[in-house]
Parts: sequence; structure tokens; C-alpha cells
Amino acid sequence: MTTRQSVQVRYRALSQPGRIGSLTLPHRVLMGSMHMGLEGQPDKLGQLCDFYRERAEGMAALIITGGAAVTQAGGADHMYVLTEDADVEALASLPQAVHEVNGKIALQLFHSGRYAFADEIGMQPVAPSPIASRLTREVPREMTDEDIADTILAFAQGARRAMDVGYDAVEIMGSEGYLLNQFLSPLTNHREDEYGGSFERRMRMSLDVVQAIRRAVGAQYPIIFRMSGLDCMPGSTTPEETIAFAKALQEAGVDALNIGIGWHEARVPTVQQIVPRGGFATIAGTIRGHVSIPVIGANRLNVPEVADALVADGYLDFIAPARPWLADSQLARKVVEGDRAGLNVCIACNQSCLDHTLVRPHLPVSCLVNPRAGQEASWPVVEAPAKRRVAVVGAGPAGLQAAVTAAQRGHDVVLFEREAEIGGQFRMAARIPGKDEFYETIRYFREMLERLSVTVKMQTEPTPDELSMFDHVVIAQGVVPRVPEIRGTDLPHVVTYAQVLNGEVQVGRQIAIIGAGGIGCDVATFLAEGSHAPADVQAFFALQSLPTPPAMPREITVLARSDRYGHGIGRSTRWVVKQEMNRLGIRVVTNVDFREITPEGVRITSPDGDVFVKADQVILCAGQEAHETLAEALKGKVAVHVVGGARDSRGINAARAIREAFEVAYQIS
Repeated sequence: MTTRQSVQVRYRALSQPGRIGSLTLPHRVLMGSMHMGLEGQPDKLGQLCDFYRERAEGMAALIITGGAAVTQAGGADHMYVLTEDADVEALASLPQAVHEVNGKIALQLFHSGRYAFADEIGMQPVAPSPIASRLTREVPREMTDEDIADTILAFAQGARRAMDVGYDAVEIMGSEGYLLNQFLSPLTNHREDEYGGSFERRMRMSLDVVQAIRRAVGAQYPIIFRMSGLDCMPGSTTPEETIAFAKALQEAGVDALNIGIGWHEARVPTVQQIVPRGGFATIAGTIRGHVSIPVIGANRLNVPEVADALVADGYLDFIAPARPWLADSQLARKVVEGDRAGLNVCIACNQSCLDHTLVRPHLPVSCLVNPRAGQEASWPVVEAPAKRRVAVVGAGPAGLQAAVTAAQRGHDVVLFEREAEIGGQFRMAARIPGKDEFYETIRYFREMLERLSVTVKMQTEPTPDELSMFDHVVIAQGVVPRVPEIRGTDLPHVVTYAQVLNGEVQVGRQIAIIGAGGIGCDVATFLAEGSHAPADVQAFFALQSLPTPPAMPREITVLARSDRYGHGIGRSTRWVVKQEMNRLGIRVVTNVDFREITPEGVRITSPDGDVFVKADQVILCAGQEAHETLAEALKGKVAVHVVGGARDSRGINAARAIREAFEVAYQIS
């Protein structure tokens, strides 16, 4: 039940109808391609159909599927292959599901090239030239003339098969360092034949593919080409060549350009939280200025106000975000209806989506802030069979999810929080540079608590007697910083990460951080960035021709017990965190044995022998422990469910905590 009418926001540019070739679309919000980890598995086809159907119901103007390989050599584990009749028959189910709810869907035509793994495709990968990638560390076989001709034909036949089984369009994957991008780049194309050498010859493969597809599908069938606007690879395609390529694609018969950014090997963040919202839109905008067909953008377009301004200002014609559709299956509906307050925003954490595709074996993709993603049929949004009184103790991420899920199921919910604000660990995480998107999740939960009439009792610690009056109690009190068994942790200059991030202590100038997991790295980055003037202050000084504001000197040393640091951070983000730490001059010492903390610093034993690390402040980032809960006192009095870090603090992360809370709350009946 809604307690108030949220303010509606008009996104006029995004709400305008548009066209891609012969395809008329009701607005400008598409759904970009992403692999769900469900493809290629007969027992998961229903899940995949449900996933796309719900996004079509969420008013996606056009859904672009995860890639379907045009040949076995161009595929990957759990990927449909368009030369296989059984796979094409399975793929036919997706447009059927989407069309049932009046949606539109395009199939992405894909070839990995040198990004394929031999053990996944059952053969040596192929590429323009035999150059290994950092991604696979395998040397591909150079494609012969016959290989090239067969691949061009496979793209064309794959497009025709897509059209024949009901897809409304196709998208050709020519970005992110995959095969067609490999032919275009001088880094990966060292050929000396008609498909290599000069730029005109390097782009021939892509143009031949487009022209072959056009012949196969006819003049009216929409073709989108996902091209790389910026490879982020030194020595690769130049901006001038990129513009020339866009023009050539238009002339070859492409109906729209979807602009990708970066290769998987690149050392430039493109999809992580650290990337500003809409940060690469100028790349797409530059291309749009040189072509007359629609240009689509995707990277870090997670909120409608940014996307709407970019479309209104002429940078883009359409947006095609992918992960934001994991976070909220009703993304376009909320944009068109102006329900910004009710939007569950993608926070670009990558923990349950991209990181799941980078491990082997691959894990099914889901979403940290929306655990239903990819499992819609298993968790339908319907009322529970019986209405119960539910208490949730703790308003961190797990408790918030439990309260909202229980209320969505029709239960009467009371949420108790000992602090003055909701959010728990997310409030601290949001203070880390590049992680302020976490505030969006807190905002969303606050909105949903109000819409669902959840009673929220702040600065309240309920007693066992109070809680025993409920039918169910969800304990989600989270974790507290662990204090390691090191002599000297009781000294006054020793503090926890929570005290630092919550602003409870004044920060020192010579700092030793004990612990080099995700929290230790985040705290180090937070403190190092804090020693510099904020970006807007620096910009103001530059605009006024003033000297750059000086940094406040701060020496930070991170001490790690193991030989590595950054454990617990997802694969797609860890390298970015380490890169930032190096940029900020943060010192990391590994393989440390802690001897004692003294008033002047920390005595350690390292591979260099006994070392004394001077510090006027020591910050404990040595893991977490479960917060003391009321579960034992409630045993036998009420149904108790303990979730997240309160249940098990070992290796706890937000994705696990939120998923546990969701599943427990959903099952209350």
C-alpha cells in the first residue's frame, strides 16, 4: 500500500518515440546485451524466457540478447551456437516469450576470436593473427582465407536464422575486443593480405559481414552494429579511423550504431563505479556528429536524469544499458512514468553480474540489489498465503531487503534499528571514493519502506519480550569490526575502520592499516583521496588560474598477512582498486607477522626481517565478527531467522547478505 504519491519527473527526451531502420520504437530506452549464464542449457531455457519476458513487461523498447555464436569456434561455455539446429530452436523461444507481452527483441551475433578458451569451444581459437590475449593467455590460430569466408557466411546465415525464428532485429558484436574488433585493430591484425595492413583493409572484414547479412535478410530488416568507440588500448584504432569506420558501416547498410567502450584487456575502467555517470557519452556524441543513422550509448547510464540530458543534448539517440535492467526489471516503465523515486538503481558493483561471468565455471548472473534477477519464475511477486506479523532487527542492507520483501508479500512488518540512520555497512561503503552509488540503494529502500507502510523504529533495540509478540523475527544485525589478537590493540591511537568511516575519530597523518582485504584497501583509498582537495575545488582553482591547492601530507601503509592484497574484491574491480592505490602512493607490505602495536607504530616481521612501521594512528581492518544477536533469547518463543553477517560473518559480503534476507523473508508464510 502506498502512503503518499511520489513526485513524478518528466523525462521528455527519453520518452519520445524513435526508429531504427524499419523498426518503430515507443521510446528511447533499450536493453543492452548481457550474458546471463543460463544460455545453452535446456533446463534453463524457461528461466531465460522469464527473464526477458519480465523486462519486456517493464517496457524495454527493444531487448538485445546475450551473444549467440555464429560458429562453434566463436563461442564460449554456455553459449548458443547458430549452426546448431537445437540451439536455434531454443533461441526461437525468446522472441515468442517477448512478443507475448508486445515487446521487441534483437539477437546479438557474436564471435569471440582470440577471447575464446580452447577447453570451452573444443578447438584452438582463431583470430586475424596468432597473438595471445591477457584474458586467455592462449595463442590463437591465424585465420585462413577459407576461415574468413566461412565466418562471413556464418554471420549472414545466423542473421537469416534469427529473422526466420522471429527476432525483430540483429546486432553484430564488433566491439570490446572480440573478433571483428580484432580485425580492425593494428594491435591484433598483423595480416598482409586484403584483410590486413592499411585501415581500409582492416575494416574490410566488418564491412563484408554487414553486406553479407544485408543480402541475407533483405533491405528492410534492422541491423545494429556494436562498434568500439574507444578501445582504451595504446596503439590501437585512432579516433580518426573510428569516425571513418562509422561512416563506412552506415554506407554498408547498418541501421544504427551501438557504441562500446574498451577491451576486456584494457587497463581503463569502463563499467565500474569509479566511472562517472555517462562518462563516455562524448565518445558516442562525436561519432553521432558524423553519421545520420541513430547512435546508441550504454556505459554507466544508470539513472534517467543523466541519460535524458544526453539524448536531449544530442549526444545519443537511444540508450541501451544492460546491468540497470538487472537492478530493476521495470526500468523503462519507471522512466516513462517518471517514477524516479521508485527506481532500484544499478550501483555498478559487478558482484553478482560481471564477476559471475569471469569465474570458471561461470555462475548464473543475478544482481546484488535485486536477488530475483534471473530467477523471476522462482520468486514471483505475489502475496503470501497467510498474513503474518514480522519483526526485522537491523536496518543494514540485509534487514532492509528482508523488511521490503516481507511487506511486498503482504505481511505487517516492523523494522527496528539501533542507530539514527538506515543503511548500515552501505553508509560506510558510500563514503569510499567512487562508491557513492551505494547511497542510491539506501534511498530506494527508504522509499519502499514508506510505500509499503513498514513501521520503522529508529534508535530502538527491542527486547525479547517485545519480539516474542511477532509471528516471525528476522535477525539482521550484521557485523562489527574484528579486533585481532595483537598486543597493543587497546592503545588510544588504535581505532576500527567503522570509527574512521563513521567520522567518530580524527584521522592521523602517519597511518598503519592492519588488514589488506576489501575493507583495508577501501579505507586506504578513502584516506589517501581525502588528503587532496576535492575535484570541484581543484577545477575551481584551475578556472581561476590559481595554483593547484596543496595536498595534506598523509603517509599510509597497508599491512597484509598473506602474500596478496585485495582479497574479497571481485575480479572485475580488484585491478581498479589496486591501480588507484598505486596512483595514490599507498604503500603495501605483504607476508607480515604482527608482533605488537606501540604508541609510535607497529612492530612486524616481514620478508625483509624485523621492521618498525611508524604510525600516529593504527586502523584495524582485520575482518568482521557477527553482531551479538537476540536469537538465543528468542528460541522457543517465536520463529527466528538469522541472516547475513549475523548468521555467519566468514567471507560475508553484501550480495550474500541481501540474497539470504530476500529468500528468508520471501518464504515466510
